[in-house]
Amino acid sequence: MPRCQRTFYRLAEGRLVAGTGIRQWTCRHCADAEVYETIRDPDLIQYRDLAYAYCAEQFGPPADRDRPTILLLGLRPECVHEAQERHYDLYLQRGSDPLQIRLQIGHEMFHRACSQGRIFHWTHEMLACMTSVRLLRRCGSGEYAQKREREWLAEACLLPLSDMLSTDLWTANPYPAGFYGRAYATGVMLAQAIGWSHLRRLARSLSPGGLPDVAGWLERLPPDLRAKAAAIMKGNDAAGVE
Repeated sequence: MPRCQRTFYRLAEGRLVAGTGIRQWTCRHCADAEVYETIRDPDLIQYRDLAYAYCAEQFGPPADRDRPTILLLGLRPECVHEAQERHYDLYLQRGSDPLQIRLQIGHEMFHRACSQGRIFHWTHEMLACMTSVRLLRRCGSGEYAQKREREWLAEACLLPLSDMLSTDLWTANPYPAGFYGRAYATGVMLAQAIGWSHLRRLARSLSPGGLPDVAGWLERLPPDLRAKAAAIMKGNDAAGVE
C-alpha cells in the first residue's frame, strides 16, 4: 500500500474502481484529502518496463532486480523503496500530461535501478535527468526531449555549480531553484568532455558505505579525461552555461 507524500502515513484503506482495475486511496490525515491511485494505462506500464530495461542496459541491473515496481499517481514524482513489502513505488505527479509522465518515469526509474531509494546526491539527480531525456529520444519523443533540455539549460543560471555540489539533498525540501537545470547542464558538459560511456559509470561508483564516490570515479578515468572532468566540476564551464 502507498504512503501519503505529505504526512508519510500508510494509506491502509483503499477501494477498487469498478471496471478499471485501478485502486484508489484517500489520505484522512490531510486537509486536502489527497488521492493516490495505481496506474493501469498499458502504454505507461510498457514505458515503465522500457525504462527499467534501459537502465539495466546502461548501468547494469540492480541486485534486487526481481522486486516489482508499481506506478502511482500522487503529489509529486518520487521513488520509494518499501523494504518490508519488497517492492518499489514510483509516484508520478497527478495532472501531468503523457509526455511529462514519461519524463518522470524515466527519472524515477533511474532512482529505482541505481539509487534504490537510499541515495540522495547530485550525481544521481544529474544521471536521472539525463536518463529521462535520453530515453525519450530513444522512444521517439525527441521533440519533447529537446524542449525539456532547453528548459533545464536555461534554468541552470539560477544556481551556481558550487551551490549544487554542496546541497544536502537529505534535508533540502524543496531542492534549490535551478537545481535540476544545473545538474543537467553539468551532465551535458561532462558527457561532451569525456563521453557517456565514462560518465554513466558514476552511477555505480560507490564507497563501502554505499554513498557516491566521485573521487574514486575520477581516479579510474584515463588521465586526460580525468583532468577535463575535474575542471568542469571545479567550475571551468566548457559548455558556456553560467
